[in-house]
Amino acid sequence: LCHGSSLSVCAASTMGFGGGGKGAVAKRATKRPVQKTIKKESRAQEEDNTVDANFDVDETERRIGKVAYFDRRRGFGFLEVEDGLVPENKLMVHWSEITSDDRWPFLNSGMEVEYSIKKVLVRQGKAGLLRASNVSLPGGDAIALQEEVEDKREYIGGKEMRYTGSIKWYHTTQGYGFITLDKPQSGVTEVKVNREEVSGGHAIPLHSGLQVEFGLSKNKMGTIAAYQVTLPGGEMLTRETGEAREAFPGVFTGEIDWYDFRGAQGWILPDDFETLPAQVQESVTEQAQRRADRTGKETMETLHFRRLDMVDHTVKFSKGVAIKFSVYMSAKGAGAFDVQLA
Repeated sequence: LCHGSSLSVCAASTMGFGGGGKGAVAKRATKRPVQKTIKKESRAQEEDNTVDANFDVDETERRIGKVAYFDRRRGFGFLEVEDGLVPENKLMVHWSEITSDDRWPFLNSGMEVEYSIKKVLVRQGKAGLLRASNVSLPGGDAIALQEEVEDKREYIGGKEMRYTGSIKWYHTTQGYGFITLDKPQSGVTEVKVNREEVSGGHAIPLHSGLQVEFGLSKNKMGTIAAYQVTLPGGEMLTRETGEAREAFPGVFTGEIDWYDFRGAQGWILPDDFETLPAQVQESVTEQAQRRADRTGKETMETLHFRRLDMVDHTVKFSKGVAIKFSVYMSAKGAGAFDVQLA
């Protein structure tokens, strides 16, 4: 049974290319892919805060620290913490751990904050990483920096003026894209949208053609960009609306085929491919065939997922770990969500 595969995939599998296994897709070319270089300093920085799996940390204790720096676009930074607490006295903080009502929470370098420490699982039963959690102002108040930034901007038509358009394209991982305006403004027909201006509270993916509403601001160079992007009418964006997702009922099992913690995405090898909905099977097979054509390597029929589709965003999955998940179809194809340890 070729579970919805194209004839080329089906024929190749019957001839023994990559046979056996969970839905192997045939090799289609001979060109060898080039591996992406891993920045050694980034890995070293992560390893600095690596601790043994049984390392004991009081996650309820509140501490005071200062922000060393914070990359607003990428959504993470480091706190300067008390001497001897962690190597080099630098503790990583992710935007999702900031107590704030801002659209895209961030910190300013040099500001004083209150925080706790949590241990993030790296390899089940082997190691963990220390990270800052529940970051707030000293005393526990929420951090609110968004309004201060917005008050310094120059707006097209005023801060409350709203415009409409559609997503031309948007790169979720890189965190930016472009909107085509329904009506040109000041001779401009499309404007850039950055991740931090998408109203939804998470790194929301936006599919091409999605209708949106937004304000327009101009920077010192005169470049016009979108801010406070929502659905028409002001409704917050969600992953479901941003990707035009359709979730299917049921919970499935499988194992992690690959997971990139820094890239915040991975692939799942289902235990029983044919139990997936037919539409999902067809999409996964098409995706696998495209990867095989592009890389020239035998490819498995695996389901893509992002960190934000995990029940616990802090888990760093290892290859082969047993998990359970649900599936969806979106404008970009099939994927998994509610991914968690089995």
